[in-house]
Amino acid sequence: MAGLTVPSASPAELGLLACWGAFITLVDDGFDRHPGPISAAQVRAVLDPLVAVVSGTGAGAAGDTPVVAALEELWERTCVGTEPGWRARFAACYASFADATVQEARWGETGHTPSREEYVRLRRRTITVSPLLLVAERLAGAWPSTEVLHEVCADVVAWTNDLMDAGSRRAGEVTLVETLVQERNADRGEAAAIVRAMIEERLEDFETAAGQLTARHAQVEDVRSRAGRVRTFMYGAVAWQYESGRYRAALPHQRVSGDLSDPVESAAVRLERRLALAVAPGGALPDRCAGRVLETALLLALLRTRGTHRDEQRELTAWLDDRREGADRLDALLIDACLSPHTLPADAADAASLVADGSDAGVGGRGRLKRSMLHAVLHVLGGLRLTDEDAPGPASTDTLSTYSSVHLLAVRVLYAQATGYPYAVTSGERFHLADLLDDTSGRLLWEASATTHLLGLNALQSYRAGHPLIERAVTGLLHARAHDGGMPFLDSQDVWLSAVAGLGFLGRPALRPYTSRMGEFVAARQARDGGWPFAGGVRQTDVDTAARCMEFLHALDAHRYRRHLRRGAAYLAATAGPDGGFPTWLEGDEPDLDMTAGAVIALAPFGEEYAPLVATATGFVLDAQHADGTWTPSWTVSEPSVILRAVDALHAARDVPGIDRTRTAAATARAVARLTSTQQVDGGWGPTPGGDSDALSTAQAMTVVARYGPPHAASTATAHLLARQDEFGRFPAPPDQVGPRPLPFDFPVVADLHALTALHHAGALAAPDHRIPAGTPGTAHRKPSGTSDPGCSALESSMRGVLLRPEQAAYEQARLLVNQRFDDIRPQAIAYPADVQDVVECVNFARTGRIPLALRSGGHSYAGYSTGPGLVLDVSSLNTATVGGGQALFGAGVKGGQAHLALAAAGAGLPLGRCPTIGLAGVTLGGGLSAFTRAWGLACDHLREVEIVTADGHVRRVRPDSPGPDGDLFWALCGGGGGNFGVVTALEFATEDIRDLSFTRFMVTWPDTATAAVIQGWTAWNADPATPRAVSCAFEQLSDSGMPSLPTVTGTFIGAPADLQPVLDRLTAAVGRSETDRVTVPCDYTRAASEADRWGGGTWGPRVAFAAKSHIVREPLGPVSSTDMAAALEKLHRFTGVGGAGGLLIDALGGAVDDRPAHATAFPHRSAVGVVQYHSYWHRFTDRAHVDRRLTWLREVHATMQPHLGTGGYTNGMDPELTEWAVAYHGENYPRMQRVKATHDPEQLFTFPQAVTPQPAPGATGTPRGRQV
Repeated sequence: MAGLTVPSASPAELGLLACWGAFITLVDDGFDRHPGPISAAQVRAVLDPLVAVVSGTGAGAAGDTPVVAALEELWERTCVGTEPGWRARFAACYASFADATVQEARWGETGHTPSREEYVRLRRRTITVSPLLLVAERLAGAWPSTEVLHEVCADVVAWTNDLMDAGSRRAGEVTLVETLVQERNADRGEAAAIVRAMIEERLEDFETAAGQLTARHAQVEDVRSRAGRVRTFMYGAVAWQYESGRYRAALPHQRVSGDLSDPVESAAVRLERRLALAVAPGGALPDRCAGRVLETALLLALLRTRGTHRDEQRELTAWLDDRREGADRLDALLIDACLSPHTLPADAADAASLVADGSDAGVGGRGRLKRSMLHAVLHVLGGLRLTDEDAPGPASTDTLSTYSSVHLLAVRVLYAQATGYPYAVTSGERFHLADLLDDTSGRLLWEASATTHLLGLNALQSYRAGHPLIERAVTGLLHARAHDGGMPFLDSQDVWLSAVAGLGFLGRPALRPYTSRMGEFVAARQARDGGWPFAGGVRQTDVDTAARCMEFLHALDAHRYRRHLRRGAAYLAATAGPDGGFPTWLEGDEPDLDMTAGAVIALAPFGEEYAPLVATATGFVLDAQHADGTWTPSWTVSEPSVILRAVDALHAARDVPGIDRTRTAAATARAVARLTSTQQVDGGWGPTPGGDSDALSTAQAMTVVARYGPPHAASTATAHLLARQDEFGRFPAPPDQVGPRPLPFDFPVVADLHALTALHHAGALAAPDHRIPAGTPGTAHRKPSGTSDPGCSALESSMRGVLLRPEQAAYEQARLLVNQRFDDIRPQAIAYPADVQDVVECVNFARTGRIPLALRSGGHSYAGYSTGPGLVLDVSSLNTATVGGGQALFGAGVKGGQAHLALAAAGAGLPLGRCPTIGLAGVTLGGGLSAFTRAWGLACDHLREVEIVTADGHVRRVRPDSPGPDGDLFWALCGGGGGNFGVVTALEFATEDIRDLSFTRFMVTWPDTATAAVIQGWTAWNADPATPRAVSCAFEQLSDSGMPSLPTVTGTFIGAPADLQPVLDRLTAAVGRSETDRVTVPCDYTRAASEADRWGGGTWGPRVAFAAKSHIVREPLGPVSSTDMAAALEKLHRFTGVGGAGGLLIDALGGAVDDRPAHATAFPHRSAVGVVQYHSYWHRFTDRAHVDRRLTWLREVHATMQPHLGTGGYTNGMDPELTEWAVAYHGENYPRMQRVKATHDPEQLFTFPQAVTPQPAPGATGTPRGRQV
């Protein structure tokens, strides 16, 4: 208490103040422990003799009681050296306290309910703040007008006491909250909120009074600093009440008035009201760590060895015994070792080692020390036999954190004592251990850690049983026990929590006012080295807390805290490793992903100043990502937690010079794909895939998915999270923080803080599309014409999945495609099915209600056909992936990136498109070009079975050998285009074995004057049978606002770079012009397949408006056609203007594609050389006239190439202006496709302007029509 309230005092003064704190606590607890109500006379009998001591009138009849004797001795020490008049002031103050306490008892006797004014006046005197303040100021002279500061200090501490216990009521107890409940006829939650607001007002009163005192008494020396010391005392008194367990820390239920119709906002308001109550007056967000088996057992072992505190031993034993059933493997081992040491198995050391070995991935080179620690713990608890060969060797503690230093010294001492070689540890090491433990910096627990403290004390007990610091430490340890009676891992992480909370509070208007004081609290805890410790009074700084504090202070007020931020940046820079990784504690320690990600977030705002360091650290984060999109957890057990931190780092670094944005976009895409693929059926996530969902893991994942993922995933996650909120406004969840790794520890408010952030992002989904400013031509900022059809309610009730309507959260984001050209389309509803039965319900609903139905997988439809005014059925929610045994089964909503990650993990491959965010169903049903087209053929060539819901609502599973109409349906699905014949829900593929394959990416460029030669030479080279199938590539040339790129051939080679070089030499020979550059890079399968860096991450980059046209290149282009194509590009290069781009891309066919005849599948272009696509892109702010010029260029280049290339086009790049689309896309296969359509969808439920139409009846015209929707 003394160290918190008067941290600058001398040791002697701290000791004196500590004695006063102990004395006052003893008197106060005596009243609390009194059996039954205590009378005013009984209170008077206790306090009058004490008043007599300090007033100098004698002890009276009770003078021989221990409490009076203790006060007489304490009072004599206190009065030494005091200023004149101080004794009288203190005596009057203490007498006032006694009178008020008697009056409070009299209220209880008479049943009097005081008014708020009565209670406030009396409570100011019953709280012992003013006497303690006078003790703290006893050696300073009297200074003018201080009463108001002392009164504010007393009010704040007293009211905070009442507030922190507002959720648990004792019979007959009168508090400020109870008074307001009676006076305002309010519930306890409302009354508590009023008290919190009153505290804020008093804090403002303090600052006002301090300012006035300073101005009024400028001639009085040190007035400002003395006011500051009163402020410190006030905040410290509150902190001590919390950390010593004197608060019950029970906050009341939180309710929200019925006028909040938005469930997300309602949940957020209930949570923010609770969090507002939890913020301490000084700006800290304190929370209590729950008891844990390891520390509880170590405390019990220490008390047993010393033979003291028998009652506490019984309590700790009962606590451990209660937790034996249901304990995990390690906790069960620890409990048994402590309570039943005779049952400790002979292989206990091996069992402990297995647990330690399972955590070595995150602890760098200290796995051996961790195993030795566990063995030492089992020795302390249950007498496990230790062997000297397992003892850790001596090491310099100068290069270790404070925690590692104590761990190493304690374990060495325990091993030395247990193995009979006490001199294996030097006297210097023993003294060093004792010296370390003797410096608690005023905390109850050494460096806030019970684990380290208890391990060190047990070691000290093993060779110096009577050491005086052990007794002092035990007193602090017993005070630090959790409310459940167990011993926590930490007694505080208030700095870390306050920084994390402050950042979240900034997003909520009701919480933002608290952030100013929170910022002051965080800034004041910066250490001399520029870092921050995770708790006040802790000496060891760490990278994670420093990064969190900097992130918060920068967001709060970067200018105000610029000096703190610069010192913090220097601290971080000094800890960075040569590989870009950052350690947890000290420079030279093993780098950690979480720490590195935090450092990136903290340093990125400095721009160019730390750009090289941020770029290197970002590279470390990127390199640490696994193929499945995850990162290895370290200080957490939660996969969503580490993904959230890494993704936030990649986002923060995006604008820093030297950052590869395409690579960071691809990494984000992989991470989001992992989260969407591991989302549980209930909409939530657990710490690891397949584990039970919980609020904390769900909130962490949801914060990522709401920003980058599919809307249905965020919506179902939101629903799950809302269901997890309890009546107090909290989000209870299992802990995800670990320490020592892999042992979880629980600060419950962590889940609440992540839930607050997740709800903030969920609320943003409900807002109108904020990405396009209102008033932008062609955008959809008008309100829906009305709510959706009432029939949608019936559909929603029949579905397990999600149905979004215009009036619901997430609709505005969900309705958007990749292409901004179609942002003005507002569907009646958007369905995200949970399973195939939901799809059946949607199909039946659309058919019976004659509702226009649009199908969507990835939302990449060039022509916007995956949206419409009716029901949009989005199958992205069907995203399961199973690979093995030469086959892959994918849900229709699986994206390209997710599929390739799953395939790579199983040593398999497929030609499934290159964009990581494109929907698997769409790309496959249209044929499916890829990075392996020439080697492995089209995506549809690998199909073995398709699950589809047809227009009649039946679920069919069709294969190439299915009889009759189902076999024809399978044929049509192989390249006939998506959305024509039904809703595909799952696809089964035969995979390629890639376990022995290597891959190389390449890019070759030529001068901008060589475009025609490159086009002609590349098409000839690609058509040459001598060109190996192992190479699949494309010609491309783009122009961005009039700035042309060079003519380029880029692609993938299955093989090593050395084997590719002669192939590319032949290409250059065919072109006949010298290259300007050639790059070949070996890579893994996922990078070769996805080409995320080439395509900019798909929708993970900005959404743009675009239009396209296509042709089929049936034979190598000659000089004339190549020159005409180059001339069209040259015309494009002359375009200037902001936000526009365009170009053409020719994807190679041939090779395995040509192994099948044109009629083998619905894809007809088997013998072609390639597919050319002409593109135009523009920004949402691009001038309309410039957009028209780009569209005109598309039409002109298509018309120019039509005589050379003839009618032909790619169904996956639909051109809504194409009139002969049936022949262009489907060729001679179209009549058979019409027959399939007539069989399975004669009423054209599945239709759009270029949909396949049923075969006309005899005598009718065969012109394809396609119903407009």
